[in-house]
Amino acid sequence: MNYLLHCWLGRSDPSLQAGGFLGDFIKGTLEDDIPSDLKRGLLLHRHIDVQSNRLPSMRRTYHRFGTELRRAAPILLDLMADHVFAKHWEEFGTGELGEFTQSCYDAIERYEIPTSAQRFYEHMRRTDLLARYSQLDVIEGIMLRILKRLRFTDLEEDLSHRLRENEVGFRDDFETYFRDLQAVSAAWCEKASSAPRI
Repeated sequence: MNYLLHCWLGRSDPSLQAGGFLGDFIKGTLEDDIPSDLKRGLLLHRHIDVQSNRLPSMRRTYHRFGTELRRAAPILLDLMADHVFAKHWEEFGTGELGEFTQSCYDAIERYEIPTSAQRFYEHMRRTDLLARYSQLDVIEGIMLRILKRLRFTDLEEDLSHRLRENEVGFRDDFETYFRDLQAVSAAWCEKASSAPRI
């Protein structure tokens, strides 16, 4: 879900950036018809997902969603991470946010976009959704749709309250796990650069 942050962590190479988005739509065994450079992007995406779920610095922030939303917290935090990153781009990012999101879309379009992702991708690019993640109401709307799918519809008001009550806390938490995620990504990239090409 946290496409902006995934793409940022893979910004050293367009294939890694593309994997930051496509990794949520290409699952299972990586077949031979997938370009080898994209495979590396998909593997980085998977590695970040696994490691982020284990990071104490991320897990410690789950409590901000409250006890009732504990089960959904990992998913919600992915979205909140993108919100904080976009909102505080001048502090954590480099250059202009709009220029970076454009580079993400360009990187993704180097590859064949799965049918399951096409409609969402077209909407994402047309509306520059990655940049609009800076708006809390945009992120909240996405979260509410997720809660509806998870049948947590009675917790919508609670979510809205917690997002606003903990806004500063979410930002402070992000500063810590952002460093950890960058270290995870850098270590993987260093190791992958010395490994035989897929």
